Amino acid sequence: MLARSIFLSLFITSTDAFISISEHTLKRRHEHCPTCQLHEQVADDTDLIFSTDDSSSHTSLRLSAHSSAGIENTELPNVFNAITSACHEFGVDFHHNNIQTRVEPARPQSVPGSIGRVMLIHVSGALPDCIDINDTDLISQIKVLASEEIDILFSNGVKPILLAFRTEESKDTLEDAIVKENADYGLTDPICSSEEDGTSTKKQEELMFIPAQHIQIDGAMIQTIDSPGDLHFDTSSVIVLDNLVSESLRQRLLNLVKGLPEDYANDDDQWNDAEFGPNPDRWERGGLVDIVASDTEQDKDDAVDGSCWGLTPEAIQDLCFNRHSAITEFESTLSQLFTDFTVTRLPEAVFGDSISPLTANAPTNGDSFDYHIDADPLQVPPSPWSDVFGRYPNRSRGKPRFVSCLLYLNEEWEKEWGAPTRFLDPPTQEEVDIRPKPGRCVVMDQDISHTVVAPNVVAGKRPRYSLVWKLILHPKQVDQDMTDLSCGRSWPKPQIVGSANGPC
Repeated sequence: MLARSIFLSLFITSTDAFISISEHTLKRRHEHCPTCQLHEQVADDTDLIFSTDDSSSHTSLRLSAHSSAGIENTELPNVFNAITSACHEFGVDFHHNNIQTRVEPARPQSVPGSIGRVMLIHVSGALPDCIDINDTDLISQIKVLASEEIDILFSNGVKPILLAFRTEESKDTLEDAIVKENADYGLTDPICSSEEDGTSTKKQEELMFIPAQHIQIDGAMIQTIDSPGDLHFDTSSVIVLDNLVSESLRQRLLNLVKGLPEDYANDDDQWNDAEFGPNPDRWERGGLVDIVASDTEQDKDDAVDGSCWGLTPEAIQDLCFNRHSAITEFESTLSQLFTDFTVTRLPEAVFGDSISPLTANAPTNGDSFDYHIDADPLQVPPSPWSDVFGRYPNRSRGKPRFVSCLLYLNEEWEKEWGAPTRFLDPPTQEEVDIRPKPGRCVVMDQDISHTVVAPNVVAGKRPRYSLVWKLILHPKQVDQDMTDLSCGRSWPKPQIVGSANGPC
C-alpha cells in the first residue's frame, strides 16, 4: 500500500514520543508560525525532532467527525466503523454523533475532476501549536489505516473517500481540504515551461502540432461515471508527430540520455554504442521499470529478465529532479501542444516512487518484451491520488487523462533495423507498428496494450534510444470533454483499427 503521508516518521521510546518533521514540511510551517522557536538551520539529511511529554501523548487525543460531502447516508455507518476501528488500534476515541452531512460532492473549481467525497475530522488534544495535525505520524497512521479499510469496503466500486484532519479551531471547509491535499502532494503541478512559451507562429504550429498519424484502437462500451447504468463507446488513441522536435533539441536530449553535456559535439570521445551496445556506466540491464510491479515474486523476476537496458537510478534521478534546458524546452512544447489541458508529470502520489515519470530505454537485438499497459486510472492503488480523483475509465469526461509520450532519439535509424513500438487491439488481435524515426514523438493513452520490439540482427548491438514521459492531462474546466486532443486544430481523420470501428 502506498502510504498517504510522504514526509513523516515516528520514533518511540519507552518513555517519550517524538514527532519528526521533514525539512520541506518544517520550512513551510515555520514561515507561518511566528511563535515557533525552532532553529532555522536544518541539516540536509537530518529531521528535526519535537519531544512531547505524557500530557500530549496519543491517549489524550479525541477525533470527531465534523462534516462530510459526497457520501451517501447509507454508506456512513460503514465509514464510521472503519474509522473507529482504525482509531481503536491506537487507543484514540472517535465520535460522529454531531456530523454535518451533505450528499452533494465538494468540488472546488481549482481542482477540476476531483471526486468530491471527503470527510472533515476535528482533532482535539495537546500538540505544539506550530505542528500541522496532518504532519503528525499518529494522525497519518490513523488516516492510512482508516482509508485502507474504507477502500476495502468499496473494493467493488470506484469511489474512495478523502479523510482530512484539522484542529477544532480550523476554519477549513470541505473544499479547502481537497485543495490542500492536491497542493500537498503536487497532484496537478504543471510540467516545466520556458520563457519562450507561446512564441511559435501559427505557421510553425501547423507544422509542429499536426500529427503524421492519428490512430484509434481498442474500442469498447464502458461505464459513464456520472450516469450509473449508462454506457458509452470509447477508444484509445495513438498520435504520431514528426515535426515537434528540432534536430538541435533531439541531439541535446540524446546527449542527456547518454550522460553527456547538452551541447556536447565531440563524437570521437563517445562510447561506441553501435559496436558495444549501451554504455554500462550509464545503463543497466533491468533498469527500466515503468509499469506497476506484479504482486508475485516470479512475475517480478520475469519482468526484470525480460526488460531492456534502462538508465541507472542515479541517471533517472538526474533527469527527473535536476533542471535541464532541453527537457524544459520539450515540456514547454508539450504544454503548447495540449493547450486545452494542464499537463503534469505522473505524480509520485499515484504509484509511489517505484514508477518514474521520466525515464529512457535502449532495446538491443535479442531482447524480449511482452504486451503491457503503462497505467489505468480505473486501477490505481489506494493513494492520495485516488482519494482526490477517485477511480474511473481513462478519457472519462471531466477527469484527468493518463497519457505517455515517447520520443525517439537516435541520430539515424534505418528501416531494416526494425524495433518499432507495436500496439495491440485486444478484441481483434490486430497489430499496428510505429517505426522509429529521429525526433519522432508518439503520444499514447497509458491503457493501450503495447510492446517494444527488439532491433533486428542487422542493427548489430546498436541500441534504439528513446525518452519516455508519463503524463497526466488535467481538465481546465468542469465536465470537460477529454477525448479530443486536437485542442481546436484541424487534424486528419484518424486511422480506425479493429474494435475501434464500433460496437458489434
